Amino acid sequence: MLNFIDSNFWLKFTIITFPTLVTFYLIKIWNSYQFFKKRGIKTPEYRFFWGNNLELTKNSNYSDVIRNWTKKYGKTYGYYEGHQPIFVTSDLDVIQEVFLKQSSNFAGRKKQIFTRNDNAPDHMLFTASRSRWKIMRNIMNPTFSSAKLKELGPLLIKCTDRMTQTMENNTEIEIDISEFFKRFTMDSIWNCAFGIDVDIQNKTENKYYDHCEEMFSFLAKPKFLDFTLSYLHEFHPFVVEGLVLLQKAMSTLYDFSRINPTLWFVSHIFEIVELRKKQNLRKKDYLQLLLDVESDSQDKNVDDYIGTRLNKKLTLLEIKMNLMLFMFAGYETTSSTLTYASFVLANNYQEQQKLYQLIRSEFNSENEINPESVQKIEYLDWFIKEVLRMYPIVNAAVGRRCTKSTNVLGIDIPEDTIFLVDVMSLHFDAELWGPVDPNKFYPARHETKRNPLAFMAFGNGPRNCIGMKFAMLELKIALCKLLLHVEIFPTENTPEKLELTEYFVRRPKDAFKILLNKRRSETIFSN
Repeated sequence: MLNFIDSNFWLKFTIITFPTLVTFYLIKIWNSYQFFKKRGIKTPEYRFFWGNNLELTKNSNYSDVIRNWTKKYGKTYGYYEGHQPIFVTSDLDVIQEVFLKQSSNFAGRKKQIFTRNDNAPDHMLFTASRSRWKIMRNIMNPTFSSAKLKELGPLLIKCTDRMTQTMENNTEIEIDISEFFKRFTMDSIWNCAFGIDVDIQNKTENKYYDHCEEMFSFLAKPKFLDFTLSYLHEFHPFVVEGLVLLQKAMSTLYDFSRINPTLWFVSHIFEIVELRKKQNLRKKDYLQLLLDVESDSQDKNVDDYIGTRLNKKLTLLEIKMNLMLFMFAGYETTSSTLTYASFVLANNYQEQQKLYQLIRSEFNSENEINPESVQKIEYLDWFIKEVLRMYPIVNAAVGRRCTKSTNVLGIDIPEDTIFLVDVMSLHFDAELWGPVDPNKFYPARHETKRNPLAFMAFGNGPRNCIGMKFAMLELKIALCKLLLHVEIFPTENTPEKLELTEYFVRRPKDAFKILLNKRRSETIFSN
């Protein structure tokens, strides 16, 4: 009899409780969709529960969708990822508030799948927030100073020499040049970040390169969890903690690196760091720069360092995770920029010759090319910035998350609200980039002093790309060496305009072919 009553009770309890919880959840979702209405902000038409996700996923080019919405709804509007409100802006006044004036109130980035709450351990600079990010950034900023980058110069020169040699061996045939740039960039990362020469450029079959391609192909595709969590963003902390615990529990039973190639790099990089410490070697690479600011107290989070003598140190785990960041941030972005640059040079021979002549006239010997000398060519700086203006790489990452409720130009902004920048609308705004048509490739437009917030290829404000100087240095050395050794020409299979695709990284939809010819011997430096 008691068992019957118990079972009857739980049945009634479930029948009453479950619909009640679902009703409250649906009401909460409905309230989420009032967010922009309450603030008088326009939005594209959305569907209940799904928000605008269907339109975003239907189009393979995120930036084009955002730019089209800007044309329709104005410089500041909102949309819903599931039922999470997202602000989009190309208004410089709003950007100035979010990225500069109130940067302390917008001290986070949009949460990714495994981004935990602000008080949980987060050891990577990109995803850290608040005081954890601030201290980590202050520690790491000097590692990208001009003096420190000068130490990495010989490694970059070695890698660019390999690149030009492999390209000279592939002249007078159609090639997919992006393959060469990917190998060059990965070669540079392993040499500069870890002091390891894996000779990726000369070895066609190379496990480091193969794993890297697998990893970035994996990261470049939408994931089921990405969209699932956008529908459950209210429960994000609980879902993430559950997934972390589940992965830890199952890791002894299943090798997750089979389905997530990122894990191979994580374990491999961790092994490299441990081996370096064990051998007590000193090398001139980025790993050494981070080890030089390593804390002896590895059990502490960086937040624990406030007000102590340890406030200029990193934990070993933070070193490992930020080496991962060096790879994630430096590979696809740099190789894609060089690919776009070669596309521009192939289709604009006059521009190519102008840049070549400026490089050629600057140096009496190729041996003079170094981290300091390449900075003298102002037009080269303009050229790279113009490539990045027209072909920005990671537009979806240019945003901030509110970490403290505030007010932006009369609009109440609660904690965890996301602001994303419509980079393409900014970069092609005729008022910001005229009088020459922004759709025309014109490096000299960067000679004119403009609002720095109009150029967002590296983000802006305190949380801009920490590796910007390294990236620009790598690009400058690579282009100098490249143009001194080869000429770039289009072929019948070189498009006049690139069709792009984008999930996180903006890249050409299809590989394009170009032709390389060796420079005449009398135009190349004799060493």
